[in-house]
Amino acid sequence: MRNSVRAFAVMALSVPALIGIAGVAEAQDKFKLGMAVGGNTCCEWMKAQGDVARALAEKEGWDYVELSNNNDPATALKNVQIFAQEGVDAIIQFNGQAASNPAISAVAKQANIPIVTYDIADPGMYFVGIDNLGAGIAGGEGLGAIVKEKWNCEPDLVISAEGAGAGIVNEWRTGGMRTGLGNVCPDIAKEKYVSFESQGDAAVGLPAARDLLAAHPDAKKIAVVGLNDGGVLALINAAEQLGRADEVIGWGQDGAFITGDNVNPHLVGSVFYFLEGYAVYAIKDVIKPIAEGNTPALKADAGDPASKVQPCPVTAEQAKSVPDMPERVKQLLAAPAGTTEYELFCPNKG
Repeated sequence: MRNSVRAFAVMALSVPALIGIAGVAEAQDKFKLGMAVGGNTCCEWMKAQGDVARALAEKEGWDYVELSNNNDPATALKNVQIFAQEGVDAIIQFNGQAASNPAISAVAKQANIPIVTYDIADPGMYFVGIDNLGAGIAGGEGLGAIVKEKWNCEPDLVISAEGAGAGIVNEWRTGGMRTGLGNVCPDIAKEKYVSFESQGDAAVGLPAARDLLAAHPDAKKIAVVGLNDGGVLALINAAEQLGRADEVIGWGQDGAFITGDNVNPHLVGSVFYFLEGYAVYAIKDVIKPIAEGNTPALKADAGDPASKVQPCPVTAEQAKSVPDMPERVKQLLAAPAGTTEYELFCPNKG
């Protein structure tokens, strides 16, 4: 009887130890996702991309590590090195400074960590994002319809708010908008197309926009296209400061500034990307298969992406029916797994 009691006591003492060992093994086996948000203070959606990724990772039961690229290429490279040290199993990033992507890709490859990049392609990264050229053309055609109705396709200037740092993305989006406008208004003279560097930021692009307007003092009917809403607003804000905004109209890309109570009346449209919700695409089509041991083939080309985000061109009037970003995030996270914001909110789905 004494031996039986002793054996029972030993077993009782060993159970917590066994549970502890199992707990350590489970923690070690837990999938860990790293997220590098863009970190540009211009744009609330960059923080929201991390908030959505975190919430979706938690729903999957994964560990989650978030860092900010601070809109700085050196920081973005350092972050992927930190992720490798942290032992993440996969990385998602938005890096607005595309020049550092090859080095980031090399570090991730050496550490054998698959990496997803949003909207800016790199040959070593899964591409998740918008059809940049298609979105550009759609936005340009939307603006073209207004230019045709308002000015009979006879603007004084078509101004492009460029973002050269985005590389091919800028060429596709901004160039695509010029193409789309030309599809509707093919006879606008080439000399009426002028550009300035905005870096995709309303505040950063403001001085260059003022200089451009000063160089064209007689231009009144001005159509504005660009890399994103922020870049287009740089020109609009400059025109307002100079008292020349009466006949300025702009159509943006990304939808970041086309909702809410303070939409600039000269921003007549944009193309929603619903940027904050990109993690739905990344997790559904890339990250979750990796976590389940079914790593998909690398698709790094924006023309044949790992997951394609559907653009949603809208006029400012149509955008009034779309909730602001905090409400969109709330509804997105309450929706069934895999639901996209395009499905929830685009007012004119194709």
